[in-house]
Amino acid sequence: MNTPMERTGLQFGQPLWLVVGLLVCLAVIFFYRKFDRRRQLDLAKMAHPRFLPLLFSGDSPRRRLLNRILWVSAVFLSFAALARPQMGYEFREVKRRGIDLLFALDTSHSMLADDLSPNRLDRARMGILDFVDRLEGDRIGLVPFAGSAYALCPLTLDYDAFRESLNIVNTNMIPHQGTDLASAIQEAERLFTENQNNQRILVLITDGEDLQGDVLDAAKKAHDNGMVIYTVGVGNPEGSMIPIQFNNGRRDVMRDEKGEIVRTSLDESTLKKIAGVTKGLYVPLGRGAEGLNTIYQEKLRLMPKTDLNQKMEKIPLERFVWPLALAVLLLLVEYFLPDRKRALRQPVVALAILAALILLPTPLHADERVVYNRGTEAYERGEFADAVSDLRDALRTPDLSLQQRAYYNLGNALYRQGQAAQEKEPQTTIKHWQESIKAYEDALVLDSNDEDARYNRDLVKKKLEQLQQQQEQENPQDQLEKKDKEEQEQKEKELQQKEDQEKQEQEKKEQEQKSEEEKDQQGEPQEKSEEEKKAEEAQQAKEDQEGKEGEPSVGEKAQQPREMTAEEAKQLLESLRHEERRVIPIPQRRDGKTDNTTKGKTW
Repeated sequence: MNTPMERTGLQFGQPLWLVVGLLVCLAVIFFYRKFDRRRQLDLAKMAHPRFLPLLFSGDSPRRRLLNRILWVSAVFLSFAALARPQMGYEFREVKRRGIDLLFALDTSHSMLADDLSPNRLDRARMGILDFVDRLEGDRIGLVPFAGSAYALCPLTLDYDAFRESLNIVNTNMIPHQGTDLASAIQEAERLFTENQNNQRILVLITDGEDLQGDVLDAAKKAHDNGMVIYTVGVGNPEGSMIPIQFNNGRRDVMRDEKGEIVRTSLDESTLKKIAGVTKGLYVPLGRGAEGLNTIYQEKLRLMPKTDLNQKMEKIPLERFVWPLALAVLLLLVEYFLPDRKRALRQPVVALAILAALILLPTPLHADERVVYNRGTEAYERGEFADAVSDLRDALRTPDLSLQQRAYYNLGNALYRQGQAAQEKEPQTTIKHWQESIKAYEDALVLDSNDEDARYNRDLVKKKLEQLQQQQEQENPQDQLEKKDKEEQEQKEKELQQKEDQEKQEQEKKEQEQKSEEEKDQQGEPQEKSEEEKKAEEAQQAKEDQEGKEGEPSVGEKAQQPREMTAEEAKQLLESLRHEERRVIPIPQRRDGKTDNTTKGKTW
């Protein structure tokens, strides 16, 4: 029968969930703020700040904030429900024998042996469940052990909680493998001491392969403190292999370091000694868990009925429904509460959007995806220059995802363009690769998780450094040959200029000769006066003296310079005037400018 509830304050059965819920809510708030900053940056790229209020006039920051508060509160209340809030108690009348019963279950890998169906561990689990169904009013607990032991389910009257704990037991739950029977006995003794009960029974279920060796000492100490140990042997004394399954589904059996198959067998002698030291009983589990049935029939069932008594147990009342229901209510309110103002009239919205589109810093083009695709196709055809041009045009798009892909493909096209000119024009290659690195970095700014862009950027950086080092460490012999080549080209250029100059002078002389012949055809030439002849001879002698370099030819005598008389100077002047009249002037073009051309090449 139940008695009225006793009123007490609020408490939590598992308060750790409150801390977890608080951390989750703080993380959600942090991501909200990060999302808002990113949203503001994206909007600044799309339109001028002056026109953002027009575009988002229907948006309500207060309502959006209210919705977020409701959502975060619902999340926290859900974690509060997991923390098992408890308020008040009720007293339940339960029958007690005054017995505390602990099951110590071996979870080492040897319990996977299949000499019992389906294996030793599962057979022992099913036997324990059948045993618990026969109990009435006794506290029970569970201690799994392998290389160490711990209390998975402390002593409790909640048999359902015990069953849930037993169902999750497996051979991987204790990382320290082995079989330490002493640790299981010591952990059971600790639980018994905490509860201060005189009737202490430990059911030790194992294959008996103790790897530590101090189990008998632990059993003697436990018996001195009032503990009785019943040992249950699991498995076949003849031994069995231990099957294992790998992650890829392949099955095999456990082997030692030398590759030999490991066989595990039941060690009944150790288990019998433990039971004998503590005045208990040893039984084999059997294929149908008959051993546990024997312990119940021969020991627990035969306890005198006078040991039975009644006791009022104070049970806390779980109130997890309260925060859970409030969380659901807040989520419903958040769902139906709009985060925008009432819709504006259609003409006002249309005018606002039209004004914003007209005054955008960069116009929105509907064909930017077409330009992007055209640039990508040009890249695939190997037309890298066209690809670079089209991809640069595609960067005008306000679509950040398309812009990020355009930056990435632009980096690829610039790299290929520089690679094509690497042998002939390394400086051009360096320029293109620097631009390629910048394009990859811009792509990473828009998407920091683009591993392809990061890999390509690092690759181009590495190749650029190698090319620059190659240019700086050029072979000295190549530099000398390059210098000789430049000097040879300079000499050839000077020789060509000299030849052109001589050819020009020859053409000039031919023109003068042709002009004199035309003049002779018009009339007989007159005899030159004696003075003119002397003047010409003097002029010729002067030109020969200035034009000749080195010694005169054999048979000639170098003429000694002398002072010119007044008569000779007069004759020379007249001769020069006469020669001036014979110079052929440079023809004039129709536009009045001098035509300084020679064989079609402009100087």
